[in-house]
Amino acid sequence: MTRLKGAPEALAGAYDQALLDLDGVVYLLSQPIPEAAATLAALPGLDCDPVFVTNNASRSPRVVAEALRGMDIPAEESQVLTSAQVVAEILRDRLGEGARILVTGSEALRAAVESQGLTAVTDPKAAQGIGYGMIPTLTWRDLADLTIAARNGAMWVATNLDATLPTPDGPLPGTGALAGAIATALGRGPDVVAGKPEPGIYRSALARKPGARAVMVGDRPDSDIEGANRAGIDSLLVFTGVVTPRQALALPPEQRPTYLGWSLAALTEPHPEPDWNEEVDRIMCGGWTAVLQGKEIRLSGQGAELDAWRALCELSWAAADMTGYDPAVAPIPVGEAAEKLLAS
Repeated sequence: MTRLKGAPEALAGAYDQALLDLDGVVYLLSQPIPEAAATLAALPGLDCDPVFVTNNASRSPRVVAEALRGMDIPAEESQVLTSAQVVAEILRDRLGEGARILVTGSEALRAAVESQGLTAVTDPKAAQGIGYGMIPTLTWRDLADLTIAARNGAMWVATNLDATLPTPDGPLPGTGALAGAIATALGRGPDVVAGKPEPGIYRSALARKPGARAVMVGDRPDSDIEGANRAGIDSLLVFTGVVTPRQALALPPEQRPTYLGWSLAALTEPHPEPDWNEEVDRIMCGGWTAVLQGKEIRLSGQGAELDAWRALCELSWAAADMTGYDPAVAPIPVGEAAEKLLAS
């Protein structure tokens, strides 16, 4: 029955490799997550190698690593994997070295393409492949050339299909939004997508340490966590980004993580495992108990707040799968501690 796993000691100690999303996990916009520097510094002592995995193709691995070090977060260029690198690897593998590639996007994407022995071209009718990413200066002409190249048979590989990107002004149109405009003109989407949740970026990350046991750390269930599930690796969902514990109660099966954590620091912490009773209608975690009664889940007890959310998520997911329980129904608090937690 158990969907969430436990870890009796520091979670990272059970893994050889930690794949780390950036925005919402290591930093938020341009500000580092408070626990990030200490957590990353602790990973070598736990024999767990970090790989910073990002759908952002606008910056090179060197620039990303420099930016992280500027936040006092230990990072080397060799530890960064961008979707631009994966696009280039896919095009090389599918088309061979020397293939002519129309690059629509950043200089970092162009550099990644050329580093794989591919030839960047500007004539859409001469292109055998397309490396597509987004930059703020992208024009109608760029999108039109991509459409022409794809219509003429060039393989269209996109960095990601993220509909939005985070900004100080709120979410704004992302790579996927502009890909939608191309798809409208072309009548179809990309041939291959490199970034999360698609498998390409996970394969590339795992290839850096063959045979390693990896855990993905992310804040986006529909990207980081779903991709980890597709790749067959464990995942840690953290609440420093786009999702809250209450929202996690309603996650569909493909977006459910292996572990929950308030932040990246959860890699250095133990994780209690939710414990089912024999009747499979009650879960205990820490000092909390979640019980399914009819069409309601009731929470009682006290203790660490995250243990309560572990119990609630575990029961909510199982009840939704097996009994038709509606996870949008708010849990019922029983006792002062539960009332305080669920009111926050």
